[in-house]
Amino acid sequence: MRNWVSTLLAAVSCLAALGIGRADERATITGKITNSAGNPVEHATVLVYSAGVKKGYAEFCPTCWADCGKRTTTDADGNFTIPSLSPDLIFTLVVLRDGYSAKYVEKIDPAKGPAQTATLKTRPPVEDVSQVVRGAVVDVHGRPLRDAVIEQEGVGIRGPNGGMGHSFGGAKNWIDEMAVTNEKGEFEMAYSKPAAEMILQVSARGMAPKLFTEPTGADRKTMVVSDGATVRGRLMVNGKPVANAEVGLITHERRSGTMYSEVLIGTKEDGTFTITNVPAGRIWMLYPKMESLAARGIGSQAVPFETKDDGQEVDVGDIRLTAAHMLKGRVVLSDGKPIPPGMRVTVGADQAWDNQMAEIGADGSFEFHGLPAGVYGVHPSVKGYRAGSDGFGIEALVNRDVTDLVIRMEPAPPLR
Repeated sequence: MRNWVSTLLAAVSCLAALGIGRADERATITGKITNSAGNPVEHATVLVYSAGVKKGYAEFCPTCWADCGKRTTTDADGNFTIPSLSPDLIFTLVVLRDGYSAKYVEKIDPAKGPAQTATLKTRPPVEDVSQVVRGAVVDVHGRPLRDAVIEQEGVGIRGPNGGMGHSFGGAKNWIDEMAVTNEKGEFEMAYSKPAAEMILQVSARGMAPKLFTEPTGADRKTMVVSDGATVRGRLMVNGKPVANAEVGLITHERRSGTMYSEVLIGTKEDGTFTITNVPAGRIWMLYPKMESLAARGIGSQAVPFETKDDGQEVDVGDIRLTAAHMLKGRVVLSDGKPIPPGMRVTVGADQAWDNQMAEIGADGSFEFHGLPAGVYGVHPSVKGYRAGSDGFGIEALVNRDVTDLVIRMEPAPPLR
């Protein structure tokens, strides 16, 4: 992260203020690692990669907590123990072992007892170097970065005519869905068949995530990551700060292979928020999350801004929240049949990575609150039916309380 020392000190100060960190209140994670045959995996490394608060919203990055980076190894029975952790956090672990594919173990709450058993898949040997990207992750000073996580974003395959086609997602087609760097900063990512290049996201603790497009082959590519920028702002309504609200951040460009995951942060008592390690050279959309403010009846449209350089401080200033709106409507099936139970509708903001979901009533009714003025995609999901010309829903302009929206759904054509 940008300014790692000050960020860590801020985290420690906050922990002390919350009473987190006293030895008599520390928690322990225990669990077991097995292979696909159910046999214990000995000498696997279990690493605390990130954490988040159980209640409310975190005010700093998920990998900046003091517990992140703690590690242990499994015993002969595949068991592991990581002691002296904050009882107020939920953790994401990464499990590593030579000969196996790395694995995330998410949403681990020490208070709920032993972690669920994680199963490692055997990593098949890869002989064809056109299936792999080998890299070395370093900082701007050339120092290797251990425990950086590398995730696949896409793969490029050259066609018979020499053109490049890209495929995104499809985790089952990868030998490695993710990798973690060793003490030399080195890693290897493998695809299930020959490829020309891979799009990879590198996330190192204390650094901004970065996307790389690298050719496959035997040579090891040096991949440099940096601090990124810091973004600050404040939520205000009627001249007063808005505390304990959630703020989201997403890239303006959201094509596959070009976007970073949404970043979520919480506001402090004075309404301020700080987001560190934001990748440079991108345009971003910043927005208060609808659901965190819906009960208060306020909201704001997304705020665009740009990060140009590493080390840059971007202050978006006061984001002034105004009265939000409601959206009420009804889903009608064209054949007159009743709405089956358990069907839902989603409303998503046009400019932000922000949505709400509601269950559709037996009479087809639905209702949303806390929508800032803007354009929304409304996507009903009723099995066997479709809405809109493309089957993905309709657009709705919400610049006032809308109480009479009717969405007509037609039977979906059979799949060919």
